[in-house]
Amino acid sequence: MATLLYRIGRFAAHRGIAVIVGWIVILGLAITGAQLLGGTLASSFAIPGTESQQAIDMLDQRFPQASGGSAKIIYVAPTGGQISSFQPQIEEADAALAKLGHVTSVTGPFDENVTGQVSSDGSMAFATIQYNVPTTSLTAADDAAVVAIGDQAATGGMTVAYSGVTDPPAEGVNYTEAAGVVIAFIVLLITFGSLLAAGMPLITALIGVAITTTTITIASGFVSISSTAPLLATMLGLAVGIDYALFIVSRHRAQLIRGMDPKESAAIAVATAGSAVVFAALTVIIALLGLAVVQIPFLTVMGVGAAISVVVAVVVALTLLPAIMGLLGKRMTPKAGSRAARRELAAEGTHRTLGARWVALITAKPVITVAVVVTGLVIVALPAASMRLTLPDAGYDPPGSQSREGYDLLAQGFGPGFNGPLLVTADISKTLDISGALTALHDQFTGLSDIVSVSQAIPNTTADMAIVSIIPASAPDSAQTEDLVHTIRDLAPAFADKNGFSYQVTGTTAVGIDVSARLADALLPFAIVVVGLCLILLTIVFRSLAVPVSATIGYLLSVGASFGIVTAIFEWGWLADALGVAKVGPVISFFPILLMAVLFGLAMDYQVFLVSRMREEFVKSGDPHIAVRHGFIGAARVVTAAACIMFAVFASFVPGGNAVLQPIALGLAAGVFIDAFLVRMTLIPALMMLLGRVGWALPAPLRRALPNVDLEGEGVREMLDASAWRPLDEDGRPFALAAERAILEAAESASFGVRAAPGDLVIVTGAASTHPEAVVAALAGRQRVLSGHLRVLDEPLPFRAAALRRHSVLVVRPVGADADAGSVAVRLPLPPGALSVLERLRCDLGAELDELWGAAVAQEWSYQLAVAAVSTVRLIALDATGIPTAHLQHALDIVQSALPSGTTVAVAHHGARLEMGPRTVVVVELRPAPLVPEEPLEPAELLPARAEVPAAAAESEPDPNADPEPKADPDPNADPDPNADPDAKAHPQSNPNSGEEVTA
Repeated sequence: MATLLYRIGRFAAHRGIAVIVGWIVILGLAITGAQLLGGTLASSFAIPGTESQQAIDMLDQRFPQASGGSAKIIYVAPTGGQISSFQPQIEEADAALAKLGHVTSVTGPFDENVTGQVSSDGSMAFATIQYNVPTTSLTAADDAAVVAIGDQAATGGMTVAYSGVTDPPAEGVNYTEAAGVVIAFIVLLITFGSLLAAGMPLITALIGVAITTTTITIASGFVSISSTAPLLATMLGLAVGIDYALFIVSRHRAQLIRGMDPKESAAIAVATAGSAVVFAALTVIIALLGLAVVQIPFLTVMGVGAAISVVVAVVVALTLLPAIMGLLGKRMTPKAGSRAARRELAAEGTHRTLGARWVALITAKPVITVAVVVTGLVIVALPAASMRLTLPDAGYDPPGSQSREGYDLLAQGFGPGFNGPLLVTADISKTLDISGALTALHDQFTGLSDIVSVSQAIPNTTADMAIVSIIPASAPDSAQTEDLVHTIRDLAPAFADKNGFSYQVTGTTAVGIDVSARLADALLPFAIVVVGLCLILLTIVFRSLAVPVSATIGYLLSVGASFGIVTAIFEWGWLADALGVAKVGPVISFFPILLMAVLFGLAMDYQVFLVSRMREEFVKSGDPHIAVRHGFIGAARVVTAAACIMFAVFASFVPGGNAVLQPIALGLAAGVFIDAFLVRMTLIPALMMLLGRVGWALPAPLRRALPNVDLEGEGVREMLDASAWRPLDEDGRPFALAAERAILEAAESASFGVRAAPGDLVIVTGAASTHPEAVVAALAGRQRVLSGHLRVLDEPLPFRAAALRRHSVLVVRPVGADADAGSVAVRLPLPPGALSVLERLRCDLGAELDELWGAAVAQEWSYQLAVAAVSTVRLIALDATGIPTAHLQHALDIVQSALPSGTTVAVAHHGARLEMGPRTVVVVELRPAPLVPEEPLEPAELLPARAEVPAAAAESEPDPNADPEPKADPDPNADPDPNADPDAKAHPQSNPNSGEEVTA
């Protein structure tokens, strides 16, 4: 992954203007699409499969008059007055309301046979508007028309309020959210000490958020999207967008101060820090998409929208950010001697920073640190045991809003339960006594406690369904009302046995209860799926069991503490006024599972950012205690800044926010603070110090089974080292084939080295236990390089193997062709010149090869060799390990007549010497692999090869047990290679056609 990210970062850094213009175009298209295709966000919740939703669906089908939306106009007399004195103007207003679009009826408080719409003290009354469409289908103009008529009637001291009418959009700017961005900028400025560096993460994050929100707006024109979805996406996209950019910019500036080229630094920063960013984002995305486990559509949509914001943030950080960094060049380098420069250099652990002092303090007595943190977080989590959940109604809207005023007036005049009526639906299609069924349905609820009133049972026009409205005595979000719903439902089976039909309970309150129950049941499977997947990912990345387990334990402590803080503030009322809490009471039903999803991803962000540096130090030093201290110092500043930024962004949504978002924002802000500073930067270092080497241990079976994920960018460093190793001949041209201490997969040999010019014949031979065919396969880009250097046709392997394969061909003996002799006839037409080569091969060697391999194999091998001989490739790799030397020599003579002189030929063969016309012959003799594995080539050993050093002198030493053979005179100017491998021995070979003696 790191190699791919390096290429992406390098492309963006070198083509900065094109990338920036591309993002501007995407942003413009997204804004235009939102204006043209955007739909309306939904504020209702549909919960398929629940009893309340089944009743709503049946209402839509059989009782459309009752399934439409409704609203109430509340008339309030002046203090000490009676509302009846305003009857004429109320009736006039009701008549005007009845003429509005989508209105099927208006029931006024003074209509004939209407009771219960005037308060007991006569100071208040309401009129009910019934629509033929759901409330969510009404436009802003429809709501404005209702308000205009009501306001017109408010004369003579009478005031008018509204319930069920959507609040007009808020005017002005939400300065609390803007304050979050300002605080984030201040933190970035303190972190980087540069306006330029501080502004980049903000700019890229805002661009990402703009694209995400416009994309959600476009999607709302085609699917139903909750009104909370864009708010959550904005909050999360802004937080992670700034954090991910911060991590990459921090690595970039640390490299710049050490003299790295700006464009190369941008690419490497994307490859190294970007790898951690991609993995951290992946955990967030998994957690958010895991919300689909709950099988609640609006919650799934919220998770998908938030996941899109994270994806966009990552793509922007990996493309737009390096483009800007590449354009700015060295202007992002901290000035030498400045405070910012000293902070960047402090990551090496040579300065006594605040982070160094903190990690020394918490790891001095790690047992005490662990005990204090765990005990403290458990105490903070205790209030969570009394957490109650609900779906917020208008009573949770901000005080002073239009909907909140209407809600409070109805509760004041008609009781707290009036705002949450229960609607009972009954299927009476199977009974013939309709009157008796309606009476039985009404009488079923009249004797129950906590009920203020029960309406008469009303049938639909086809008399196959009836409804009853129940007004509870308690508020919609009270425990008493929840108990009442359960009581009514528990009585349904007995009622059905007695009357022959049953009933269902629905309404806003019942829907909220069903949602809470569904979410509570889904918490455990959600946690298992999401946490399980991320545990697997963490184990793969860190190759340790202790790291993912400790990360999960810390996450559970953070979640519990966050729940406790939210319960204490929103249900117990602690600091509610100071924080501007809209209403003290139960929190929104999907708060727990949503906080678990988002906080898990963010917690893993900090775990990756911090522990990846510790692992990097452990790989370098091998000392687990040094790794904890130095890794912490290297990552502490970035993690601290990231946590402060996220805390500021989330906390900015609390003051003045709506009741849906407030507990989520506060829970995330508290969770981020606790997880970053108490868990990741206090508990985890202490635990890792206690565990020592056990913290980085992984059982051998797992180590072999798990893939090795390059989180630290080791693959990029290897690729850059391989690219930098480019030996040249004495004329300054690259060799066609060059190797230094190369060890290849499946070769079963010691390392070897070689130099071959374009047009040479390279013969790979060796002991019987070695596999020269694996070497020639690697020379054609078809086999892996395990260590050392191998460069073929100026392409460093294995990183440019795909490019090499386009300019090389590998000829091997077919496997299984004997069983499918008919396959020889199914071939593409031979290219020009190949037919004569094939005819000569079959004429001169056909009988011998048929006897050796069988006709099918021999014909296929000859066909491949003939096609390769006339192709335009620059290298032909030939596996001839099973061919007698005489036959192979004859085949090479035939191919030589058609082969361009500049084409390099590599042949694998266990046998005597070979030649190929005037071509220079280079022999590579493989020796068996040593019993003790060779040490890998370190970057410091990657010295440029010198053209005048013969391969034998550069790569091998004399074997005292070997037969004496003539050697080429060594270059007196060449330096001996102290790392030369005695097992890779080169042999000279005289070529009678060329008159030259060469050594490999």
